[in-house]
Amino acid sequence: MPNEPAPQRREESLELSVEELFCRARPLPPHDEMVIDDLTQEEGEAFLAAIRR
Repeated sequence: MPNEPAPQRREESLELSVEELFCRARPLPPHDEMVIDDLTQEEGEAFLAAIRR
């Protein structure tokens, strides 16, 4: 059974431009809403270890 090459199609890149990425980005919430201030020392270290992986 002969293998025929797939038809060549010109496809646009799936990568977005920097400008498009900035247009789609959402602003971050205020700093006070993102701070986790009720963690114990051990919980804080475990959180940092988890996000550094």
